[in-house]
Order: sequence, then C-alpha cells, then structure tokens
Amino acid sequence: MTLLLASCTEDFKDWATPQSNPQGEMVAFGNGSVAAVDVIDLAEIPEGNDVVKVCNITAPTSNDTTYKPEYIIYLNDNPFVLNMDGTMSVKDLSDFVVSLFGQAPEVRELTARVKSTMTNGATATSIMSGEFPVKVIPATPMVSSAYYYIGTSNGWTACDPTYQLDNGGGDVYSNPVFTVVVPATGEDNWFKIYSQETMDLGVDNFWSGDFIGFAVNGENEMSGSFVEGANDEIAFAFKIPADIRADKYRLTFDMLNRTFEFEPIIELGTPDLWYLVGSCIGNGSWGNAPDALGTALIPLYPAIDNYAILSYVGYFPAGQGFKLIHTPGNWDEQWGMTDGVLVKNDGGSGNIEVAEDGYYQITYDMDFDALTITKYTGPVGVYGAMGMPGDYQDWNPAGTLMNPMSSVVENHDWVKKDVTYGADTDLKFAADGSWAANWGAAGFPVGVGTQGGANIHVVAGTYDVIFNDIMGNYYFIAK
Repeated sequence: MTLLLASCTEDFKDWATPQSNPQGEMVAFGNGSVAAVDVIDLAEIPEGNDVVKVCNITAPTSNDTTYKPEYIIYLNDNPFVLNMDGTMSVKDLSDFVVSLFGQAPEVRELTARVKSTMTNGATATSIMSGEFPVKVIPATPMVSSAYYYIGTSNGWTACDPTYQLDNGGGDVYSNPVFTVVVPATGEDNWFKIYSQETMDLGVDNFWSGDFIGFAVNGENEMSGSFVEGANDEIAFAFKIPADIRADKYRLTFDMLNRTFEFEPIIELGTPDLWYLVGSCIGNGSWGNAPDALGTALIPLYPAIDNYAILSYVGYFPAGQGFKLIHTPGNWDEQWGMTDGVLVKNDGGSGNIEVAEDGYYQITYDMDFDALTITKYTGPVGVYGAMGMPGDYQDWNPAGTLMNPMSSVVENHDWVKKDVTYGADTDLKFAADGSWAANWGAAGFPVGVGTQGGANIHVVAGTYDVIFNDIMGNYYFIAK
C-alpha cells in the first residue's frame, strides 16, 4: 500500500455508491479507491512489455469471498480492459491516444474512470470511481522541422541548404514524409540526411550531430529502414550505385515509420536516333542522305522510359551487309563488324552480317555504348498496308496510308512524312484497311502500341511518323 500511495500524483477518489444488477443480490462492499499515476511516456516502456500501469487501485472489499473483482477503465468514456494491478494494453492505450491527438510526442490528458464488477459467476455488482486524469506521451520518434542532404551531389558540403527535403508544408507529424530530388553525377552517390538541429550546430561542430543513414556500413538498398544517430557510429552513408541509370534521384523518407525509398529519374528529353543502312535496309541503296529517312535509312526506335536505349526488330537475310550510322549524311560515326565482332567508329570495319536468314532484334544502349544483335522468336505478322485512322478523318482504317520503308526484304516498318495536325487528335495504326490488326497506346510522341490498345493522343503539329508492326513501337518525330 505504501508503494501504491507513493506513485500517486493526486488524492484517491472514493468509489461511488454501489449499483447492483437486477439479477443479483446486494453484496456489502467496503470502501475502495483509485488514483492517478505519473505521466506515462510510452517511448520509455521496455521492449517486450505489452502492458502499462495507468492507475493505482485499492480494491473494494466484500463480505463474500466467492466474489472476485473485474475492472474496466473508461478513457474519455471509451471502455478498455483493466487488469487488477491497474495495467492495460500498451497498444490499446497508444492507438487510442494517437487516434485522438495524432503522433506528436506531447503530453496528452485523458479523463478516466474505473468500473469494478464483483461477481461470483451467478450474480454481479458494479461500482464506478470518480474521475481522474491519465496523462500519456505517444511513443513517437522526434521529427525535426527540417532535413537536408549532404553527399556526392553537393560535394559533402556541411550546413548547405541547397538540397532541403520537403514535406509539403504543415505539421511534420501530420505530414512526416520528406522528399528531395538531387542530381546524379555519373559516379556512386554516397550521402546522408541530417536534421535542422544538426544544421544549427554550425560548420565547426557539424559532424558531432546526428545523421540519418544505414545501420550497416556498405549497404546499398534502394528502400528499407533507416537509423538516426552519431556519424559513422550509428548512421553510415547511403549509397546509390552508378550503374543504376539516372539523371536525378528522388529521395523519400518517412520520418515516423523510419523508412526510405530512392527512385532514379530519367529525363527523356528528345530522342537521339541511330539509323540502319545497307543492302538489306530500305531500298538497299546504301544512301545516307539527310532526306533518306524511310527510303534508304530506317531508324531504331527509342524505349518509352529511356530514350538512351534504341531497338529494332526486322527480317535480315544471311550474307546481306548493313551498318548503323548516327547522323544522316555523315559516315564518320558508325557501327560495323570486324572478324565477327561489332565495332564502333573503326574506319576499316566491314559490314554487319547475320549468319542465317531470320528475324533479329538490334538493341543499342547509348549510355553504355553497347550494341547487341540477337535472334527474335516472337510472333510476326506480314501486312500489305498500314493506315493511321483517327478522329481527324472519321476513324477510317483504310485511309491515311503510310509508306512501307523496305522494298528489298520483307517489310515491317512504315513511315508517313510531313503529316500535319491542326489540332490535337486521337488515332491508331491499323493494318490492311480493317480493325482486325490495330495498335494503340497512351504514350506520345514515343510509345509501344498493342493490339486494341488505347488511342494515341497526338498533339497538334507537323511530324514524320514511323511505326514498326512487329514491336508495335512508334515515334512522332516533330518537324
């Protein structure tokens, strides 16, 4: 009893006049009492403890020892199970406080009453205490008013506000997700995040502050959990490897759940094309004039999410030579073949040839300067005509025909030059004057059409339009 009294912060409240349920007989009780405890800081509860003391109880007495007490605590008139020693579920208390007040680690006061029910299994008598306070601090990580990036992208400059993270404004506990976009540098990007409190230490004491980073040195995950603490003792630098292709990185941190996610951003810009030319390309003339698009030159198609990757699928006969050139009208920058090996910018290189007739996929990764040619085994259809039906011409699949690019081998590439749309319009590609084979997609000016796909929304302008009916790739080249 001495221990219970010592932990109280206010006088005990007397139990109210007992109330009996209609089915039970009256049972005489002695006086009991309930009292508040000190402020409950949920962050200080040892790991593994699932109950917390919310009040001190002196149980009412009974003249019948067969009666046992059961307790319910009402917090702001919401009932929760209360143990005989005045403890309740940590989770229930935490969830309730957060639901009322949010997650900020501030003292929150609840109005409490305790109901005691004495029962012997057949009859029961209940009594209710007077009101007393329960004061709780949620177990929430402290969230700073501001956070900043330091690392490869800013030259590891201390106290540099250039890359300040943003939570969209407002209370940091209501909006605890902070983001920042930093430029890629072409090398491994090492970095940490630090708070306003560390910023306030100034340059001289900067590295004595706390940082957000990995718990284990050398990790390079793109998502997961972070830690916050002393530099290179608790928090080690994040790392985004250089081989994760990006122009920028979007860094996102959830400061309450202590999680992060790094997203590479590729700025598409304008596609930089390379062209096929050769005896089995287009009209087979090896012409590389600037106006030879669709006659002697067939471009590779840019990927929809990374214009640095170009690809092409078509029919190539064995023994027929071809090359790749970068700039129409110029032979200086090209891909050829020497002793069966693909080589770039070798003035003495021979033509590229395939070993046997068939369909091949050519992929050129310009970022890594890597060219590959592999057999293509997917489905292939052969069409005699390709139209561009749309709302600008009443969706006539037999109208607005494109020109085939290849005349010396089986054709799978189509071009429509200098086509002008005075207003935005929707269209698709459709083969052989019907809707049996048609391609559409949401992308513009680059996309990969699929059978029965969405309409292509074309922005008003003048274009050279190219389309490959094996891949479904298209590109509206602005003029």
